Amino acid sequence: MYTGEATRQKRNPFEAAISPSLLLQSRITFHAIFWLCLIAYEGLISGMVDDQYLQRITISFIELPMKIMATYFTLYVLIDKLLIRKKYSMFVMSFLLSMAVFGILARTMAYHTIYPLYWPQATMVPLLFFPKILIGIFSIYSVVAIVASFHLMKHWYRHQQASQYLQRTAQQLEKEKLEAELKLLKSQINPHFLFNTLNNLYALTLQNSHKAPEMVYKLSQLMNYMLYDSNQPDVPLQKEIQYIQNYIALEKVRYDSLDVSLNVYDVPDSIRIAPLLILPFVENAFKHGVSNQLSGGWVRVDILLQEDILVLKVENSKNIALIPEQKSVSGIGLQNVRKRLDLIYPNRYSLQSMDEDETYLSILKITLTESELQEMITIPDQLVTV
Repeated sequence: MYTGEATRQKRNPFEAAISPSLLLQSRITFHAIFWLCLIAYEGLISGMVDDQYLQRITISFIELPMKIMATYFTLYVLIDKLLIRKKYSMFVMSFLLSMAVFGILARTMAYHTIYPLYWPQATMVPLLFFPKILIGIFSIYSVVAIVASFHLMKHWYRHQQASQYLQRTAQQLEKEKLEAELKLLKSQINPHFLFNTLNNLYALTLQNSHKAPEMVYKLSQLMNYMLYDSNQPDVPLQKEIQYIQNYIALEKVRYDSLDVSLNVYDVPDSIRIAPLLILPFVENAFKHGVSNQLSGGWVRVDILLQEDILVLKVENSKNIALIPEQKSVSGIGLQNVRKRLDLIYPNRYSLQSMDEDETYLSILKITLTESELQEMITIPDQLVTV
């Protein structure tokens, strides 16, 4: 980033495109035009009454300094220092006092300057004549009210702009925080799975098993999914299913008589879900269920769509002899997936676990949005036994 750009970003983001000197010059020019227009307006309107246009313009010019002082004192002291900072009591008292002071000053100036020039008979009225002071206050503060209205509108606009800027910044920070947290949760899932798989591969290589090359190939497919596809916010459900099929095939290597079925019922091909969302449930079924069974274990995975609700059911058998040790076991993977569900599908999911004597069942339901459903192209029913 070059120096000029860095300097602009350090200033007010709403005035960064205008240099301070140019901004000051434009403000002075605008104010000068306003006061000249006021003199012309007052001279024209008052002159239409008695055709004394030059006289009326001269009077307006004499009164101008008092109006300028009252206006800028109200704007930059009373409003900016008191009202904007919510010092309401001090603002009201100071405002009333300033009205009285400027009203008396305006009356004094008119009494000693304007009246001797144009209406000498007006000096017969006492200087501190209340109705005359009240007229002077009205003359000054009718102008102050107009200018103060624009000044307050400018404050409101800047406040709105600042609020929107802060809101966008907060949203961006929150988005970055969620993305970082999701990446952290994924990084906790992936090594957990890889640790189990590499242990299986290590055991096969020690046995010189012919299954080792196939296992390496399937593992490479899984790595490709985890490294690339899982970095996306969502993936087609079909890819997630293929990923689970490869995972089940890898886990099956350790078991000779394990019955595993993956069933997909009337699920549209276009459905998209968060990546690596189904794995923890299947992984939990193997790790805390059938891994403790020498034979006769089974795992059943069902995926179906009920209107706009995606339903995932993962059920597994348990070793009755080890039930006391299996109670209240959820694993790191399921803990992480619950956190991910809170972040990705807030208030749009339900997760139930049913721990029976011989089986363990997890049911996840996610309410999908229209963008997640997309076009309803249905996948034919599948029954996959690995």
